[in-house]
Amino acid sequence: MKRLAKFVVQHPDITIKGIKGFMKQPLTPRMFHILMQYITRSKLIRFLPWVKTGAFTAGFPVEIARAFDVFPYYPEAYGALTGAAECTLPSIEHAESLGYSKDLCSYMKTSIGASRMNWPIDFGGYEPTDLYFSMNGVCDTHLKWFENEAKIFSKPHFGIDIPCPVAGEGDDRMEEYIDYIEQQLWDLIKFLEKNTGKKFNEYKFLKIIDRSYEGCKMFMDCFEYRKRFPANQYFEWVRIFMLPMLCQWNENDWIRFYRSNLKKAEKRYGDSKIVEGGREKYRVGWEGITIWYGIDLYKNVLGEKGAKIVIESYTESFAIRKYPAAQTIRETFRNIGRELLLYPPYTANLERRCKHFDKIIQEYDLDGLIMLANQSCRPQSTGLQDLRDHIVEKWGIPVLILNSDHCDPRAYAEGPINTRIDGFIEMMDANKKRKASKAA
Repeated sequence: MKRLAKFVVQHPDITIKGIKGFMKQPLTPRMFHILMQYITRSKLIRFLPWVKTGAFTAGFPVEIARAFDVFPYYPEAYGALTGAAECTLPSIEHAESLGYSKDLCSYMKTSIGASRMNWPIDFGGYEPTDLYFSMNGVCDTHLKWFENEAKIFSKPHFGIDIPCPVAGEGDDRMEEYIDYIEQQLWDLIKFLEKNTGKKFNEYKFLKIIDRSYEGCKMFMDCFEYRKRFPANQYFEWVRIFMLPMLCQWNENDWIRFYRSNLKKAEKRYGDSKIVEGGREKYRVGWEGITIWYGIDLYKNVLGEKGAKIVIESYTESFAIRKYPAAQTIRETFRNIGRELLLYPPYTANLERRCKHFDKIIQEYDLDGLIMLANQSCRPQSTGLQDLRDHIVEKWGIPVLILNSDHCDPRAYAEGPINTRIDGFIEMMDANKKRKASKAA
């Protein structure tokens, strides 16, 4: 709390800008409460010396560490919230002044810059944790980022190496990959036992997995109502809606939250596909990380033209638990391996990505697709042109590739982007008229 108070006194301009930026987000009171509860707990937990803290990269199987009562910190999520508050630039520039390249992940630079300047969690910083956990399932930067942080602060680090399946590999090869991941999860147990002084509680772990699966399933059940007309939720809301699931610090709380939202959707639609308001003028998909500081892009530039983003691979990728707890730890670990290898569409190879988009274009009745060629996330941007060609050839819908960055506002050129979106809207409109004339 003192860290935040000191920051407010030293940086009143950034504080005011951050409050204004955050207030622009489509937050409900309950959502705001959950986020603030997590941030507050993250600050207070440091005063409990018997509680171990851990910093995690996105996608890491945090449930194993939670079984050892490790409290999870997510520097990436703090960077995302700082991006939503439109306050990342000072910390990114500070990280670059320390030697980090301009084309490295802007999540990472937001976190490192803010932390080195002693900024609070509310603005992207965090204090060193007891343990560090990272994985290269999303990108190699994750693995090296936390490995380096652990070295700087002389803390233990555990990294998981996830193989990258390529097109044409068969089931036998997948089982070998799963064997490899399973062995690393057993090594993770040894690491946690050594560094927490606790024994692995199998029953507790399986219970946490079941709760995590329940929450992820509810999150994806909410996606079913995004297929209705109009969609129940749009991207600018879902990108915030996913954060409790990503951080996984209190399973019961975020599951209750998702359950309440699911019940509201069920009540709104019932058995109807179309309710009051009807189909959006343009139903659009998004591929890539959200532009966190770009709420005006979603609400105004696109929204005021009748274009609404009804589906995105980014948020779906964090609903990683597809299996409940199995009867044995070994089979549960192997299910985790399957999930990490096969289910995140965001990190799939081109063959799987094409199949994924074939499916969602039909199910969500898309009129067009926007892809983010991300300046500081090259793994996500790889293959976009090939994916675009596949979609245009097979489905005949417009695809717009935008060049920008998820957290670095210097990469956002408002004029050119607005012009390209205008052209994209015109293409969707012409495509719809062409289809209507053929049907007549």
